[in-house]
Amino acid sequence: MTPNEAYEDVERTLNMILDDAEMLYVLDSKNVPEEIAKALSPQFLSSLSAIADACQKETAAYTNVFTSLAIKATYTSAVDVRYHQTGIQDQTDRPAGFNFRGVSEKLIYPWLTSRDFQSAKSGWQTRTMERPKPYLLTYDERIRNVKEAFLDCYDQVEEQGQSAWFAVAYLLWRQMQLRDANKISIAIPDINDVLKITGFFEEHFNYKYKNSRGASRLPTLAMYAIYQCLMDELGRFEGRTLKTLEDHSAADAQTGALGDIEVANSDGSIFEVLEIKHGLTVTPEMVISAKKKIQSSRVDRYYILTDSHDHEPSVDVAKEVAIVEDRLGCQMIVNGIIPTIRYYLRLLRRPSDIFPHYAALLETDRSIAYEQKDIWNRIVTGELD
Repeated sequence: MTPNEAYEDVERTLNMILDDAEMLYVLDSKNVPEEIAKALSPQFLSSLSAIADACQKETAAYTNVFTSLAIKATYTSAVDVRYHQTGIQDQTDRPAGFNFRGVSEKLIYPWLTSRDFQSAKSGWQTRTMERPKPYLLTYDERIRNVKEAFLDCYDQVEEQGQSAWFAVAYLLWRQMQLRDANKISIAIPDINDVLKITGFFEEHFNYKYKNSRGASRLPTLAMYAIYQCLMDELGRFEGRTLKTLEDHSAADAQTGALGDIEVANSDGSIFEVLEIKHGLTVTPEMVISAKKKIQSSRVDRYYILTDSHDHEPSVDVAKEVAIVEDRLGCQMIVNGIIPTIRYYLRLLRRPSDIFPHYAALLETDRSIAYEQKDIWNRIVTGELD
């Protein structure tokens, strides 16, 4: 196998593990995810934790372990990653056929740093780690502060049958914790051009994210930010309250909510509702479902909004909408997210007032990943390729 083939293979594996780690992080960013805890032994988790703790001070040791675990996750039992150099790979019947240092410098370092993760430029930049010796438990070179954990990580995946895939997922999960602890500052433009603002949102919604779960939340946050502005500016909402957003994972049936965004009357009854659909064309069945939700409430207006390009209501959808309005007296509006944002921005005295609200929601909403925050900044500053 050539080094270039290894770079491609390992990068493909890392991207898949990152997808898994991001989903686990969205589900729980505080406690070790159950899926990882079940897959790895307590001893291996302890060693990985020590390596993760050292990622800012002992960056070379961290990057060395991360590189080798990524290679192990890629080639599994076909490669013994303790034999990290071609010069010693004749000592094993499972040689990689390439030097790990090249993978570390040409793939791992740029891959980690491009995501604002910690990494040394090489996991083999110190003499103690570049010796032509396998990383066995008897390795006699000095590895500062983390030698026991360092060597145990290699032993766990080669002698104890532990999963390198979940080990890398854990290290990435820890990197996400560290990255979020150093919170990214969200860009807040001060422009009032409605078409330009709408373009920012459209690009943010439609970017091809790895973490699609967080991306599906963006249109809801944008509409909520607009309503935070509208509540103070439109007489329609005087004396009424914008209810707090429920978690993205919370189903309406569990929370009792009539939709994703709700405006309440002073007595607590619901006055206006927005239901946001991501990537879906509105169907008659969606209208019927909404009708069932509100049939025992006296909702004044109900929106079903989609970010699908096919957002114009069909004849069948229009028929169901007419039934809702005729029988329940609720004005129902089916439309696209972008046209609705554009319309409401024109109602605001200063359309730019939406940006502080949107930035605050991006910072605090638990379903939003680092990637969505970073892409927003790059869109606003013109840095997105």
